[in-house]
Amino acid sequence: MRNIYFDQDEMTLMAIFSAKTKRETVTALKEALADLEHGDPDEQDEEMEAILSSLIEKLQQIRDQHFYSLNLQEYLNNIEEDTEDA
Repeated sequence: MRNIYFDQDEMTLMAIFSAKTKRETVTALKEALADLEHGDPDEQDEEMEAILSSLIEKLQQIRDQHFYSLNLQEYLNNIEEDTEDA
């Protein structure tokens, strides 16, 4: 199996939508993608759709152990810090 790398945007979205299992996380991401696809399209939505699609595909390729080894809390902390600075 080849190495799968997640960029910062993907890690942040994964942290936001993380659930108890990889499967539940993928389901939550698919629901978010479906919501975006059914809305009025704009440039930001298209970019978000591309990120979500890439993330879903990557998550489906990794093993559960890899998913559980990711430090998603770090990305949630960064979101909290960004909102406090705003």
